[in-house]
Amino acid sequence: MQILKTLACLGTALFMAASPVSAADGKPQRIIFAGFFGPDHPNTQMMSRFKEEIELASDGKFKVTLKPDSIAGGEEKIMALVKRGTIQVAQVGGLIKNDEPMIGGWEQPFVIKNWEHARAVFLSGGMKRFEGNYTARSGARIAGVIVNGFRQVSSRFPVRNMEEMAKMKIRVPLNEVFVKLFTAAGAKAVPLPATNLYEALARGTVDGQDNPYAMVKSMDWWKVNKYMLETRHVFSPTFILVNEKWYQSLDEKSRALFDESMTHAIAYNWDVSEREEANTVEFLRQNGVKITVPDAKLKAHMIEAAKPVWEWFDKAVPSARQIREYCASVDPVNAHNAAVATAAAASAADDASNGAANDVPEPVKAAPESGKAANAK
Repeated sequence: MQILKTLACLGTALFMAASPVSAADGKPQRIIFAGFFGPDHPNTQMMSRFKEEIELASDGKFKVTLKPDSIAGGEEKIMALVKRGTIQVAQVGGLIKNDEPMIGGWEQPFVIKNWEHARAVFLSGGMKRFEGNYTARSGARIAGVIVNGFRQVSSRFPVRNMEEMAKMKIRVPLNEVFVKLFTAAGAKAVPLPATNLYEALARGTVDGQDNPYAMVKSMDWWKVNKYMLETRHVFSPTFILVNEKWYQSLDEKSRALFDESMTHAIAYNWDVSEREEANTVEFLRQNGVKITVPDAKLKAHMIEAAKPVWEWFDKAVPSARQIREYCASVDPVNAHNAAVATAAAASAADDASNGAANDVPEPVKAAPESGKAANAK
């Protein structure tokens, strides 16, 4: 009898493990959502927005615990935690290319030009095919892309040309793309975790770093780096990772609720990020940070210096060239120019057609027949 009871309990446990988890079964679904951005960063605001919406929409059947600002660990650690399923959701940057090299091609230099272009690239769904086999290799799915932003260079001394750039010992992320890029620009690239960066800047271990304006503000790096060069050399996305096993354990209704809340939070993040960039620039200037905007000559030199990095991408990263081509294809400027060219060609064709029609000679009238010929008919 005891054996039968044991088998029955085991069967029930196996059934429960195999059944989708529903938020309607009386137990709230617990979600730990981790990130590494500071408290006032748009990506942290996005986490709060997601929590508010899903808890309200589910009538409390989802309960979300937020761990921003590296509370659960730095970027590398929280990526490992979400892949293992210790946490359910995480914000992670370019490190995810370690599981799918193709994703490394998303951060090529000087490929994305402005906010409108970035939205077209990352929110249209066209980049989905460049995720490769990420979910199968990592155990996590990419639920969406939010903003880290356009990267700029900050420093403890002015950097206004390539010669001054070459004097820099610059901290870069734990990502060989940035090592290649700044080495090509003549600087000494020093990979360091972001969690150690403030101290490294304060002590002069490195002269500067590259990150979007929002990170410079939220991490207080502006307090120890009073100069910035607005290079906009790379647009860095941040990926929302969700543990795949946990996600698939949700019933259909719960998954739909999760997806909808996440979609709304992502849209909110893009709006706030674009708006806050201008506000952050003003904040930095008011707090004594001198910001240099490169002229056309310096910009051209920076792009020229980046060309070897594109060549490296094409050899080392699958689909790198196709990613550049896709980005160019959705560039609103290129689309506008193509539309103008098409309209001009159509107009020219119409003009040519109309001109040809105007130049057609009138039909030649037959000469009047002589009386004899007429009579002969």
